[in-house]
Amino acid sequence: MWSKSAIAIIGGCILSISFMLNLNFLMPLQVDTRLFIGLLFSFPMWVGIMVWCYASDSFKQAVKRCTALFIPSAMFNAFFLFS
Repeated sequence: MWSKSAIAIIGGCILSISFMLNLNFLMPLQVDTRLFIGLLFSFPMWVGIMVWCYASDSFKQAVKRCTALFIPSAMFNAFFLFS
């Protein structure tokens, strides 16, 4: 239980930051508006990811869920960062 909670907290935080960075790259708005939208949506997204990870059957499945979402998101971020 503690291991699933740890990956839910840490992995959920990293995923929500990565998703908000993706959204930041895609929105054609001013910087202050993008930051405000990211602030509004990042915490509920983090909570949702934590619940999704905690609902896993095991630590291994929770890690697989977080990793399966993080890898494409990180690749998307790297693509926009370096292009």
